[in-house]
Amino acid sequence: MQATLIYNSNARNINQISPDEIKEALHDMGYEPVYKSTSSQEDLDPILANTEEGLVIVAGGDGTVRAVATRLIDKDLPLAIIPLGTANNISKTLDIYCDPKEILEGLKEPVEHKYDVGYVRGPWGADYFLEGAGFGMFADILASYDPNKGKSVLRSIQAAIENFTEQKSYYPLISIDGRKFIDSHLLVEVLNTKAIGPRLQFAPDADPTDGYFNIVQVKENEDETLLNYATGLFMENLHEYESVVCSKAKKVEIQWTGFPFHIDGEVRPKQTERPADRNPAEGAGPFVYDANDDNIVSIEILEGALTLWLPKLDNNE
Repeated sequence: MQATLIYNSNARNINQISPDEIKEALHDMGYEPVYKSTSSQEDLDPILANTEEGLVIVAGGDGTVRAVATRLIDKDLPLAIIPLGTANNISKTLDIYCDPKEILEGLKEPVEHKYDVGYVRGPWGADYFLEGAGFGMFADILASYDPNKGKSVLRSIQAAIENFTEQKSYYPLISIDGRKFIDSHLLVEVLNTKAIGPRLQFAPDADPTDGYFNIVQVKENEDETLLNYATGLFMENLHEYESVVCSKAKKVEIQWTGFPFHIDGEVRPKQTERPADRNPAEGAGPFVYDANDDNIVSIEILEGALTLWLPKLDNNE
């Protein structure tokens, strides 16, 4: 069987294993390895367009995994992951965050899993996500940081400080599996993995194979601040806060008023200014969406859209 290796040479932890070592291991396992080095997502289009059979194995971080996986949704090809990134939220959620050579050894007897994918339609177009999507605190920081400018610890600190000093609240109309409401939110995240971004663990019990999103709402509360929520994320007890509401759902709709909206580690629209939000009218209650409203962000789960081959390890047998 052919094994197409996608190796991100810009990943942070490429020192853990080289393409030649992966190719040699795949060859020893009986595969015919085909190595494809990538430095940008655009490189993937011609590579994966011509890949019609065998296994696709991606070595890189969450961004590389997403870029490859979303190009395989309409293809009947299994995907295996060797995490070499900084956060590796996907592999950690799947309990396969370990030494790359151990992963390769475990792929001699792969365990097949169906992985759910998020599908987002908004005024800017359509997107897929593997980790999560949402608006508020994290999306604001990500927009200020601007991942398109490359990775920078200094810029990430500046972005966090900038947004922590101004606690922004949002009042969009929201529907969660048909339950419609208006409220004041600091954050709403629709999650497929336990953590997003720099290992921000919003949903410790998330399972991307169960057919449901984990929804985390952080509502405005004068007794709690962004610093409190940041502490909750660090201590992994965010769900215990009074203003945090956790639930599971298959479909979420959000009325978009121009605020930054993140899809995994990217922001939509790519450049945006946050307009003033509208406060809900006094006594506002349930509403009905206009099917022709161009400002609705619709988020649906595509159950089992990806086929993953996980290594047979002690923790996932």
